[in-house]
Amino acid sequence: MRNAGAIAGLMVLGSFVIPGTYTAKRDPVSRLGRPDARLMASQEELDAGFAALGGRVYDEGGQPVEGAIVSLGGSGFWPARAVQSQADGRFHWPDIPAGIYELRVSKGGLVAPPIEGLILDAGARRAFAVKLGRGWTLSGRVVDAATGDAVLGADVTVATGALGLHSRGTESDSSGRFALEGIIGDEQSLYVEADGYIVAGPVTHTIDSGSLVVRLERAGRIEGRVVDPRGRPIAGALIRAFSEQVTAAAPGTDFLGVTDGPVPPISAAGDSSLAFIGQATTAPDGGFSLGNLQPGPYTVAASHEDFAPAAIERVPVDGGATRSGVSITMERGAKLVGRVVDDRGDGLESIPVELRAAEERMPRMTLTSSDGSFSFEGVRGEVTVTALPYDLPPARTTVTIEGDAPITVELALSSSLYTMRGRVVDERGFAVSGALITVSSNDPRTPTRRNAKSDADGTFSVPALPAPPYSLRAEHPSFSEARLSELEEIEDVEVVMSAGVTLLGEVLDDWTNEGLPNASVRLDGPMKTETKTRSDGTFVFRQLPTGTYDVKLSHPDYETQAQRVVIEPPRYVDRPQELDRVRLVPGGVVEGEVLDSHADPVAGAEVTWDDPPRWHRSVRTDARGRFRLRGVPAGSVWIIARHDAAGENWADEPVQVRPLETSPGALVRLPDATIP
Repeated sequence: MRNAGAIAGLMVLGSFVIPGTYTAKRDPVSRLGRPDARLMASQEELDAGFAALGGRVYDEGGQPVEGAIVSLGGSGFWPARAVQSQADGRFHWPDIPAGIYELRVSKGGLVAPPIEGLILDAGARRAFAVKLGRGWTLSGRVVDAATGDAVLGADVTVATGALGLHSRGTESDSSGRFALEGIIGDEQSLYVEADGYIVAGPVTHTIDSGSLVVRLERAGRIEGRVVDPRGRPIAGALIRAFSEQVTAAAPGTDFLGVTDGPVPPISAAGDSSLAFIGQATTAPDGGFSLGNLQPGPYTVAASHEDFAPAAIERVPVDGGATRSGVSITMERGAKLVGRVVDDRGDGLESIPVELRAAEERMPRMTLTSSDGSFSFEGVRGEVTVTALPYDLPPARTTVTIEGDAPITVELALSSSLYTMRGRVVDERGFAVSGALITVSSNDPRTPTRRNAKSDADGTFSVPALPAPPYSLRAEHPSFSEARLSELEEIEDVEVVMSAGVTLLGEVLDDWTNEGLPNASVRLDGPMKTETKTRSDGTFVFRQLPTGTYDVKLSHPDYETQAQRVVIEPPRYVDRPQELDRVRLVPGGVVEGEVLDSHADPVAGAEVTWDDPPRWHRSVRTDARGRFRLRGVPAGSVWIIARHDAAGENWADEPVQVRPLETSPGALVRLPDATIP
């Protein structure tokens, strides 16, 4: 039964409340069967920013349902929270923060369709009659991918709703089986997690897919110890694992895509190729253990408030194995003491202060005390300290700390703010309305960025700026981007925008003569931009400034091409310019392995081809030293590999590559041994 249950809105006048629409703050509302219920929201409720929700739950036969789970999640709180219906089927939920929510009601195998986009204004009192119907059962089995044995106690979570605000979970039994009743909707997303295995998911499973078999891959583990330079253990250090290999296998009817951990946060470090995977804290003896790791190389980073950060790169991990004996030595850092002051030198309280260091992948944050002071422990190397007030331009300074002596800094916030005023016009001098203006400070000590839009007459005003100089960028859908740098003026700034040019093109497979999708097209000229070809091989760039551009066209499975194009001013309005049709020649695939001087596999080695080597097309070897190069040009090709510890070398002989075919067996022996 795919459409189980029903939810109807109730009001005391008998009319319906349509889910997802605004309710007037003083509209009549349902009494919910209580004679003392008020019809109006009080002014206190409006001012407090809360709403109320109530209703009654019925079964398929129209009888009240006791103990039904009424789940609500959204902008006011997440994850979802729940209340239960009483013996008469009624539920009442007061003091809900105003916002947009998703409402779900269920009991066992009975469930009602969700209400998505339910808007609860401050003071609103909404009521619903809910009729439950029979949902479908999502069932399956969790097994070891290598042995096929059942996995006991695996956590199976189903994320439901458009935004995944609600989730339900269960565990696999001794035979690896699991079942979740009362599922509504044709598609569901599942996540499966078990100790010692790589987390699997998400996968889309439908009502018609039948029983699901989830094959979990064995995870690796890193164990080690953190010590100071004298070998004494460091307890309470935070250990984080970072990986270059955040991949997911393609899901199927009996297989879940595999990822290597929870959704990684955005790293504050400049190296965006590393993704956060997991973390642990060292024990009193300095020991740590990081589990559930996908096979591959990892960077293991340690941080502690009394010590400078330290890290070990390229720690190889095999599936189902434990990499032990990893030792991280942390040196004591200095204490950085600072103060945030105003123009008069008075300390400012509760100002957020951020510290960023090249060796630390995430910034540190603190707040100033009542006298404007702040401090950070365990600081070494070059660091940037920034005061981030809420209503004033930031203040920043950079210092280098080499020893363990305390360092003192002062960040002075300026209360002198400036407003830039100007006008945006086209090349004929006519006003440009709706242009997005971005003004940035050029002074690294006051890293400020402000936005504004031009009015109907083209004028704009950008307030709360620090002292000049500035950089200005203007963007508009009908014009090319305009930039001004080293601006000293704050009055009568004129921004001239030129009509943009549309560039069209098409990329074909040279063998099949068909359009090639997902090819990368990169322009480098008066502006730098990039796009992908569509399913038919076509691509489009809009609002390009005139000038000469270098065009690079590439695809992982094809040979790269480059050419130059001159974008000329359009003779007619909206007349696009077309690039000559491009044909990319398909390449082949080379597979092989990299060994060190002891004939051991080298994990994390860079591998590419050609002389000089095309390192920009390189790949890295996995934990078994294996590699797979795509898009290698046809013909006799030499393979080269390099590694920080094992050195650099060419393969013993060239590889014969054929288009659209795989050439296995390439072997590169590096001259030195890798670090054990």
